[in-house]
Amino acid sequence: MSCVTVNAYATINLSLDVVGKRADGYHLMDMVMQSVSLCDTLQIARTEKDVSFSCSDQSLPQGSDNLAVRAASAFFKAAGIAGGASVRLIKRIPSGAGMAGGSADAAAVLVGLNALYETALSQEELCALGLTLGADVPFCLTGGTARVTGIGEVIEPLPNLPPCFFAAVKPLFSISTKEAFARFDCGEIAARPDTSAVCRAVRKGDLILLGQNLCNVFEQTETAPVLQKVKQTLLSCGAYGAVMTGSGSVIYGLFPNRKQAEAAADAVRRFGKESLVFTPVPHGASIASKHQTVE
Repeated sequence: MSCVTVNAYATINLSLDVVGKRADGYHLMDMVMQSVSLCDTLQIARTEKDVSFSCSDQSLPQGSDNLAVRAASAFFKAAGIAGGASVRLIKRIPSGAGMAGGSADAAAVLVGLNALYETALSQEELCALGLTLGADVPFCLTGGTARVTGIGEVIEPLPNLPPCFFAAVKPLFSISTKEAFARFDCGEIAARPDTSAVCRAVRKGDLILLGQNLCNVFEQTETAPVLQKVKQTLLSCGAYGAVMTGSGSVIYGLFPNRKQAEAAADAVRRFGKESLVFTPVPHGASIASKHQTVE
């Protein structure tokens, strides 16, 4: 039996702005997105028919409600293949965190099946298919550092970040993306990201300037006091900047070295179930190994 192991990398927002809304209800975004070393791992085996799915986190949907399962079904339909797959998800990216974990898993399934079935779909074709599954899936396929606009389909690659570290914590609650957009639509936004300044900082490799310009409009719609407490703690630990990612609830800080990041992670651990330290990576979902197993 042919099998692949695929790493599905989490995403953070270096900036996030909502700049409009289409007639069909989709919001138009202007974001700078970054792939990070925190990842889920998917073990995908080729089968004769159907898609079976299991996950290390039993609290997640296990059937067709899971985006990874929908990605497999969409792949077979798009490729015109009457095949199947067994998908095992080892979950590390926190759910409801604003780190595109579900989209990363969907991207990994597309990459894995494309390799298993040797369909040779291009990155462009995979991204087009991914967009039908979720707005963040195309970026989770391409990864690295990029300015992302439209509903998530327009990806402008940026230079890789210089070596740096992020310390993060997910508070003991999640934030619904749908509800975050609804609050944004009803609220007043006092400050918006200077996305061009973020892009300049990335192009210059200037982490201090980048930290000064980290911004997420969704942060202004969230009133939970713990979010600001986390942010202030990260800054007091020496972060160049700190911000919420995605629709939340993870808050991260940007640090120049691992020692400071690990100390900050220890300091914010009390605000959540666990704290995390991760680094930028220059790519999206990728094959870790491909092998044959005895049936």
